[in-house]
Amino acid sequence: MGSSAGRSSIVASAVLAWSMGFGGLTFGQEGGPETAASPSSDRPSGTSVYPNFDAGQESPASPVTPPPGPDPYPDGPKSSRFLLGDVFGLRPTWEERGVSFYTSFTQFEQGVASGGFRQAFRWGGKFDILAHLDSDKLGLWEGGMFDLFVESRLGQSVDGFAGVFSPTNLAMFFPVPDAQITAITGLKFTQAITDRTGLFFGKLNALNGDREKFLKYPLTSRFWNGAFNFNLALDRYPYSTPGAGFYTGWERGPSLAFLVLDSHNAPRTSGFENLGRNGVFLYAEAKQATTFFDLPGTQTFAGLYGSGSFTDLAPASFIELPVGATPSPKKAGTWTLLWHTEQRLWVDPDDPDRGLGLYVQTGLGDGNPNPVRGFVSVALCGNSPLPGREGDLLGVGFYDLGLSSKAKSQFPGLRDERGVELFYNLRVAPGWHLTPDLQILHPGLAPVDTAIVFGLRMKIDF
Repeated sequence: MGSSAGRSSIVASAVLAWSMGFGGLTFGQEGGPETAASPSSDRPSGTSVYPNFDAGQESPASPVTPPPGPDPYPDGPKSSRFLLGDVFGLRPTWEERGVSFYTSFTQFEQGVASGGFRQAFRWGGKFDILAHLDSDKLGLWEGGMFDLFVESRLGQSVDGFAGVFSPTNLAMFFPVPDAQITAITGLKFTQAITDRTGLFFGKLNALNGDREKFLKYPLTSRFWNGAFNFNLALDRYPYSTPGAGFYTGWERGPSLAFLVLDSHNAPRTSGFENLGRNGVFLYAEAKQATTFFDLPGTQTFAGLYGSGSFTDLAPASFIELPVGATPSPKKAGTWTLLWHTEQRLWVDPDDPDRGLGLYVQTGLGDGNPNPVRGFVSVALCGNSPLPGREGDLLGVGFYDLGLSSKAKSQFPGLRDERGVELFYNLRVAPGWHLTPDLQILHPGLAPVDTAIVFGLRMKIDF
């Protein structure tokens, strides 16, 4: 699809949504919000603490490969979240047999309206497919799950125009920036040993690699900016690479996960061609459910250690770094420490599945070879307060990306970066969402002026 056709379809959707009543009318609503299978207070550790109208619209998740809880979709997700519904009964039939397919097509029109390097708008698109197999339902053995994730990137992004390190549209940053490409970026096998313990291995995708993450935390349904979808202190963490790990947990205690990953980012290949040539990454995570103020939340502590050798301005997976005039020497070993919190601040007394959540990410890097010394993002995300718009989601967030003094000395003009984002996700119809977005960004390159970035996103879940 060409950029002009993509732009026309997005604009037409926006006009249609507005004409049908953005506020008081209930176009796109289905007789009241869907509810989860159980109250949020009874949800198992490892699932999201922020339930809302649409599971696919939940806010930021744990940033890498968290220990999965019990299957949140034992009978498959509700067909009302898809534009095609149950596809004449085929979707639930195949779910019962252990075979699931999920597809989505998302279009973006985004541009720099003021500041940055250049003022311009560009069209982009993402086509995502996830296939999920359940060995038990297939009649093979108990506890096995297989996930295949394929993504296609179309069009262009505006990150080079804005002059920022944190991608203004993280979804368009993958599989690789600035390329028209289709790639298998996730191929994961999970074997549950008990209800709360299991193993997994394969080509691991840091963001969309399995059914729970693809349906609950898609990159194309909430904040656009990378700072609110991933902890940018983990800039060396590979987006797609071979790896293995295990998870375990206790009913009232913490859930734990441990991963071993190859250090090379390999979204376009199997990853075996460079396997082990520059050490490995070791990632450990502990997550504890909380009930502060009688409201659900989680506290997460994690650490990453890399045994390979890197430079402070070497290409990273999640941020756009400049190329230094004189390459700095490589340094062996890198580490990052993380703390995240998710906390519900308010619950609708008439509907406990609606409310407002606070999401905080912090990270501390070694400063060399990790160019990020400190990172923090704070976001509020909740259901729309507008009458008749219970299916809508809105959010506002702030981030600060602090670069190390070593990185700044290697490239004159580098400075800390910060930004604000505001979005409103409008549910036009089941499986059809339209999201206007505004970002005000202080770029990490001097003397680039503050960039004001506007965007409009249209997503269809088939």
